[in-house]
Amino acid sequence: MELERQHFSDTRVIGSGRTIGPARLDRCQFVNCSLVQRDDPEYGLVVRDIVASRCALRGSVVQGVRFEDVLVERLTTTGMIHLEACVFRHVTLRGPMNSMMTIPPAPFWPDESQAAFTASAVAFYRDVDWALDISQAEFAEADFYWVPGELVRRDPATQLLLRRSSFDGVDHASLPLDAQIAAERFESTPFDTVVAIAPTRSKHFAERLAALNELRRRGLAE
Repeated sequence: MELERQHFSDTRVIGSGRTIGPARLDRCQFVNCSLVQRDDPEYGLVVRDIVASRCALRGSVVQGVRFEDVLVERLTTTGMIHLEACVFRHVTLRGPMNSMMTIPPAPFWPDESQAAFTASAVAFYRDVDWALDISQAEFAEADFYWVPGELVRRDPATQLLLRRSSFDGVDHASLPLDAQIAAERFESTPFDTVVAIAPTRSKHFAERLAALNELRRRGLAE
């Protein structure tokens, strides 16, 4: 399926047991759309074999999705896009991006659902050779702490690998603010590695990079 310059408004895909793709999307817009399932911790809502170029998202919700073999280039978003309780295999983000974050199941999810999705995500990544490639992405803001850092292909100049064990006994208050935030992500992720990003399109890029490089200088980042 090939879609060019299509506009989708209030389109909702709700529930597990379905696969979206293959498809090629060029300059499509998604406004107030939902791609959501919160009942199947085995991640049966799948987006697979997608190439999306120069698309735009506004006010859209993504929860409980498994993304596989996806390429996204030059994505425009309004505000932060939260990829909530999602998992990734062979997903590449490339070119200018706005703001994006992977996050755990929200606190309003039932406790048993949060635990089940988290355990399933940990199990899923045991059989993944690489999850995300962000090495050629240019973010305004980005945080991918709900993905194992060692499975992220990255630009080591601006995207640093942190290990939970490196921060044992480290006083977070002694770190620059942005470095503190990166280190404290281990409190919210089940994974023992994360990638801390200095977003190259942020007006605070130099300051953010300096904070992360302080971690590297202290032997706390790679």
